[in-house]
Amino acid sequence: MRFLKLAAYMLAVIILQTVIFPRLSFMGAYPDLILVSVIAFAVLAERNTATLFSGYLAFLQDVFSAGIYVNTIFKVIVSNVVCSLKEEFIGNEYSLTAGLVAALTPLILLTQAGIMFFFFEKDLSWSYLVFSLAATTIYNLLMVPLLFPVVKRMIGGD
Repeated sequence: MRFLKLAAYMLAVIILQTVIFPRLSFMGAYPDLILVSVIAFAVLAERNTATLFSGYLAFLQDVFSAGIYVNTIFKVIVSNVVCSLKEEFIGNEYSLTAGLVAALTPLILLTQAGIMFFFFEKDLSWSYLVFSLAATTIYNLLMVPLLFPVVKRMIGGD
């Protein structure tokens, strides 16, 4: 039963992330539900389970969005970093998730922009990058209260 919940959640998040949200973006910025899900899952689950979840979900994101497969790499790294951080964290899981979403969203966006700039020689608009960092971080933070309880219930927490 847990597998079916997990599969349904992954399907819903993939459809929202790759089909719905890009069409509802605000000046090109939209939330990264997969990043928020990966962070929440890594905070609430064990390391191996979180790594598999993030790998599968990010790989599906790359396949369906015709990406350059950096999402898979980044989200697996994020999952492992979050699992390492949660071992030393004493406090509320929800606040850890929100704090990590606020910290890791700009870091991932800057890294992706750097890869596009240095390796693929894509022009970089600094004003749009700053706007995108702020807007996407805000969007992701708005998704935490929606996704965290769903992930917690799916994993089997209270």
